[in-house]
Amino acid sequence: MKEFEVTKLQAHQFLSSIGISDVENSSDGLEFLINTTLGRVPFTNIMMLVRPRRSPTHQEIIEDMLSLRGGPCGHFNPFMNELLRHLGFESSLVPGWMDGKLSHMAIIVKIDADQWWMDFGNGHPYLSPINISSNNVKCHAGLSYRVTINTDSSYSLEHRLPHEDSFSQNYRFTTERVPFSFFEEMVDSHYTTPGFGPFLSGVRFIRYPHGEMLAIRDDQLMKTADGKMTKEKIKSLDEMERLITTGFEQATYPLATGLEVLGWS
Repeated sequence: MKEFEVTKLQAHQFLSSIGISDVENSSDGLEFLINTTLGRVPFTNIMMLVRPRRSPTHQEIIEDMLSLRGGPCGHFNPFMNELLRHLGFESSLVPGWMDGKLSHMAIIVKIDADQWWMDFGNGHPYLSPINISSNNVKCHAGLSYRVTINTDSSYSLEHRLPHEDSFSQNYRFTTERVPFSFFEEMVDSHYTTPGFGPFLSGVRFIRYPHGEMLAIRDDQLMKTADGKMTKEKIKSLDEMERLITTGFEQATYPLATGLEVLGWS
């Protein structure tokens, strides 16, 4: 499998399309890049639904990101990892396990002697990088999250929602730097095996304008204001189409085809 590559021209084309000319080589620069990207480009599974049951080609991933259609973990993190390298960061993909199975990928960026965890590609993405040697807790859109070290020297990304008293593991990861080809079987399973993940059985559109959540998850519209979430039931497919057209207007989506694949009418 040829390794995933983004050209310097494609990287700068993407940055220009989201309104960025340069990124400071620092943790503040990383946070600026995350917030700007996830404010415009959605985490979405719509192209997974409409394409054949196979892994996306590298060109399809690049086209989805350059068009600002966005995508899932297997789109965002390899693309943004390459973009970070073009920006001069020492950046690598690292593997993540949910419920004991390899099902996710994240990014580790080294700045001086510190390693910073980042993850552009989660259904509830994270707007701040975390120094994995720190005990920092980050919060946004109603979610608190942190990185903790495990006894086997792996790490856990942990979540806590407002109604919860304690943190729980969302996924476990290591700092082993691996190429995109390491995830070939995992990505294929997400696209071909119903039940491997949640993305072949429903609809996901999520972005973070100004740090607040705007999400469509199946028949629910979810929004936050000052971190407080409200949920509304989407009453019809016409209403869903209107919400996507107005809330995710940075690109056009084959929504009707995706809903047809799901058998929704």
